[in-house]
Amino acid sequence: MQAVVGKEQLLRALSARQATTTVDRRALRTGLHALDELSPGGAFRRGAVHELLWRRPSAAPTTLALLLAKAAQQMGGAVAWSDPERELYLPPLAAAGVDLRRLLLLRCPSRADQLWALAECMRCRGISATVASIQNLNQIEARRLQLAAERGGGIGLFMRSYSPTAQTAYAAATRWLVQPAAGDDAMQRWRVELLYGHGGRTGQILLLEVDRETRALRASAPLADRPVAPAAARASA
Repeated sequence: MQAVVGKEQLLRALSARQATTTVDRRALRTGLHALDELSPGGAFRRGAVHELLWRRPSAAPTTLALLLAKAAQQMGGAVAWSDPERELYLPPLAAAGVDLRRLLLLRCPSRADQLWALAECMRCRGISATVASIQNLNQIEARRLQLAAERGGGIGLFMRSYSPTAQTAYAAATRWLVQPAAGDDAMQRWRVELLYGHGGRTGQILLLEVDRETRALRASAPLADRPVAPAAARASA
């Protein structure tokens, strides 16, 4: 779907999407068992906002956002992705399994228009996931977006840079910290940690890996560092 410009066009598109699509209301599972098990109840709650955080100067965690958006889309509905700077490159989305025919790009000229469009998309029952980079929200804005997610039944995926001392007003069901990890020529790796999620495995870390050639994803527990065995022990082994 092409980007929608203007509020009237967006409302018409969302009305048509809602009238023709029924989104599955079950909890969202990504298919990566190690990742799902960290979440409260072993799944990502629908009708809620989930935050994907990263430390500057590393890049935003779009790989995890893509994984969640794809899983949500497979349960029915479209994905809305806020791209005000026109930075989103579509071939990687298609390679990750996102159906571009059910992708709505939001390219709003102002912050106020962006927040309005996000709320409308999250309120729509034909949108399964709404993705955006949002740095600062006040309590009223955060609550409005959370209520929109509850009404629509999809998930909101908000990416923002992380500061452990910053005070936030975000009404998020879970918060995840995504940091780059050492990779190689074959694999890209990220350390994913659940920072907040009532009933989830907070503080636990897993490795999210993507094959550079096939773009296949997998998640696993990080290997613990082990001391090198003494030379005598190695010789007698």
